[in-house]
Amino acid sequence: MQSCKNQMQNYCFRNEENGALYAKYKDLAEREKNVIFGGRLGEYKYYDMDKAILSALEKTEGIK
Repeated sequence: MQSCKNQMQNYCFRNEENGALYAKYKDLAEREKNVIFGGRLGEYKYYDMDKAILSALEKTEGIK
């Protein structure tokens, strides 16, 4: 991914190219059943760890 060069190692920043790629991943993820994609990888964005945990808790709230 060219837009990631010289940026924080292992994390791509939001730009038009990465936004388009995320939209494709999100569309595919929404088709999956009984799977929750979340956190840094699943939401395709950088999170500090406290925010990643909060997001996971919010996504799983109400699951039985």
